[in-house]
Amino acid sequence: MGKAARVLGCLAAAAMLLPARPAPVRAQGAITQPRLQIYAGNLHHEYLGCLNCDRYATNSVWNGYGPFGWDNGYLKQSHFDLYFQPHGHFSACDPYAKDPPILIDMSRNYYGRLNVSPTRADSICGPHGAADICQKLKAKCLSDQEPPP
Repeated sequence: MGKAARVLGCLAAAAMLLPARPAPVRAQGAITQPRLQIYAGNLHHEYLGCLNCDRYATNSVWNGYGPFGWDNGYLKQSHFDLYFQPHGHFSACDPYAKDPPILIDMSRNYYGRLNVSPTRADSICGPHGAADICQKLKAKCLSDQEPPP
């Protein structure tokens, strides 16, 4: 038996040993994943909301009616707008920002930066980032740059 055949045989045997994960286990994993909180500004003391909380949570960035919702219009009238400017030291929308918002869990474990940079290693849009959240962040940044109708 050739080397390639042995490798394929080992991979097939390993695949049979791996338990299949039923849907409820995957769903529970989503429920128990750490809630990523966004902090920005000097020493990251400014709370900007929860990135992966339920969209109906008051502190969710996906809640259009909550105070932290990206689409609620409040951001443009608040100091939070600073963190979504096209350019700036603390901006999530500036790929060259020196200190964009950070993502941490409730235990203060660091998960990266809320930033559109495709090359920054710790960016949500970087090589190890989350493509779906990156696209939503880019859309948010673009919508803020469009002139009002």
